[in-house]
Amino acid sequence: MGVGNIFKAFQPKDKVFFVLFEKVAENLVVMSREFHEGMLDFDPNDDTLLKKMSDFEHKMDDLTHEIFVQLGENFITPFDREDIQRLAAGLDDIADYLYASSKYIFLYKAQPIKEFSEFSLLIHKSCVEIQSALKHLKGFSNPKEVKESCIKINSYENIADDVLSQGLVKLFESNDPINIIKVKDVLEYLELVTDKAEDVANTIENIIIKYA
Repeated sequence: MGVGNIFKAFQPKDKVFFVLFEKVAENLVVMSREFHEGMLDFDPNDDTLLKKMSDFEHKMDDLTHEIFVQLGENFITPFDREDIQRLAAGLDDIADYLYASSKYIFLYKAQPIKEFSEFSLLIHKSCVEIQSALKHLKGFSNPKEVKESCIKINSYENIADDVLSQGLVKLFESNDPINIIKVKDVLEYLELVTDKAEDVANTIENIIIKYA
């Protein structure tokens, strides 16, 4: 065994999970930022945004797969294996539903309403707080900061509920059945993204309660 392999063999095995979760969080932050910027300047005839979302979603799948590979290869983990699985799956769900939202926007050629960009901003803010929470989760040295980020994510989800309600009320006043069906689906998918972010926050909070 070479010197490099010997050194690698004696490195803490749990560190790899935090590295991967940090990469996942970074991917979500960039993905959500690109989506928000796309909603602010949307062109239904330019599918560049959809292609970007697809690329981000595929990258997230690769990172999630790597987390599960490492889970199978490493006996030592920073916290319960079930929590790692739940956290990885929850983070992947955010990317999946964000991509699905963008896909329906383009498939339906839905004319964006201001609620689209309101949702996209809330989603981006949630992803930023997820990144912060995961950063402070490392070593369980900053539980207070982790909890503060989780509280913010929960508040964003509550705001998203209001955005959905207000958007639906205005939508049903339009008396355009086809457009109502299209936009309603998109709004509900966007709201689901914030639900998935809240699920991740709840998972992180449970981890903190167990180990901090």
